[in-house]
Amino acid sequence: MRRISLFVALVAGSMLATGCGWQPSGQQAARGGLAVIDLDLMAKTCGRTMEINDALKTRESALNQQLQQGLVSLRKQIEDKKTEFGESPTEEQQQTLAAMDQKAVAMLQQARREAQVKLEQYRQNLVAQFRNEVRPWAQQVAAEKGLSVVIPKNEGFLLSVDPGVDITADVIKVYQAKKPAPATQTAAVPAPVKPTKPASTAEATPETETR
Repeated sequence: MRRISLFVALVAGSMLATGCGWQPSGQQAARGGLAVIDLDLMAKTCGRTMEINDALKTRESALNQQLQQGLVSLRKQIEDKKTEFGESPTEEQQQTLAAMDQKAVAMLQQARREAQVKLEQYRQNLVAQFRNEVRPWAQQVAAEKGLSVVIPKNEGFLLSVDPGVDITADVIKVYQAKKPAPATQTAAVPAPVKPTKPASTAEATPETETR
């Protein structure tokens, strides 16, 4: 099983691989010309890749902690129920425990899926935030060079790039000089699992997986 932490490992290579282009509007659009920017390189050079990775690790830790709290609650409830049934549960009581086992497994799997979705949404928000920070400086640099359309550098889309239209280095200089303070992301994380029925210890430790 892959874990949520794979998101963190993949951020540096894929965080800005899709949908990162923009066009300035208004007067500059009439000037024509195409500018290219390597957002992956810019994020790494400006330290934003590391900041995003750190933020994802923090969010991942919070999600895993809440999943663990849910597991502890499930374990306690099943142990309480076993104690209530005694050392020799009836066949009906055994069926009840088996049903609770199944319910617990389903609930934990659902919690893991929700945690995965939450973390991916958080990652996308961080990437979008960085792109929005870069946008005005990229437009400014492009306009100064007489270029009006800015697109991300992507090996799958661009076969070759004239160094004269690659504005990455210039935008990095401007961004580093006027870099905004890191914004604090406060997106909500899933609440701890609160089952209505106890579950068994058959599925002991939930692994925060990603599919």
